[in-house]
Amino acid sequence: MTTTETKRITKTTLNQLAKSIYGTDVYCEHIRSIRRGWYLYNADKMTFIGTNATEAFGYLESKQVPEPDTSAPIAIIPDKMLDILAEKFPNCIFKDITKIRPLQRYIHKKIYTILDKEYSKEEILSALVLYTQSIAYCEQLAKGGDRFNLEGDPCETVSQLHQSDAQARLIGEKSMRSEKQKKIKPSKEPSVIPELDDLIVGKMEVCVKISELPADSKTLRNGWEEFIINANGQMVKITIRPRTWKKLQTALHEFPMWVAHIRGKRGNHIKGGFELLTPGIQIFEKHPKV
Repeated sequence: MTTTETKRITKTTLNQLAKSIYGTDVYCEHIRSIRRGWYLYNADKMTFIGTNATEAFGYLESKQVPEPDTSAPIAIIPDKMLDILAEKFPNCIFKDITKIRPLQRYIHKKIYTILDKEYSKEEILSALVLYTQSIAYCEQLAKGGDRFNLEGDPCETVSQLHQSDAQARLIGEKSMRSEKQKKIKPSKEPSVIPELDDLIVGKMEVCVKISELPADSKTLRNGWEEFIINANGQMVKITIRPRTWKKLQTALHEFPMWVAHIRGKRGNHIKGGFELLTPGIQIFEKHPKV
């Protein structure tokens, strides 16, 4: 059994082998876009070398350039593609950060068409991500104002949502997309217990019990009644049919003591809790213990 079969092949392994073959300026990277797999970065080109680490290692070990294959494209790296775009669209895309301005939305589609599909959509998008996720670009986007088309003319206004998003990236509340792609894949076990508002809500069934009529309910336009219950520190928003609300009112007047079981599925978050979906109610007369 050979060494490659017994030893786990890592990114470090691939980089060491690649450098020993092509020199110190090359490196290997796993990419999830274009064609998912391992790529060899050499100068301003990246070459597909395998769908997994074993295939990539075999390619490097053979020291042979694969035969031309349309399924294994040689893509232009984002930095080089950005240089090309800046040269072809000098009124819109700038290498000088003092001239950077917000771009027209979906401008990559116009670029792809104007360049007559000379470059792939992935190559253009990768370059534009590098451009629009820079600090200089986010600073301009955060100021609001106009967006500019390929001719350098104002064509639309930066939305408040995009302006706020850029401001959040600048102060560190959100990460830049280009930086996010370089992060190591997190472990399956979270290192920090997330807050309630950060959790993904599951459609789990919940039962809430009440023994008195909510005093702060409000009647909606369709006659439904809406109220919020504090259930052990969790605020539960409940909306029920008019006839169900009438049953609760009847229980209040007919029974000295009563309890209602309200069952439903846990829905969207509200401040301090969640909404109860499709609630069903059962009312029971409650007798005092002897």
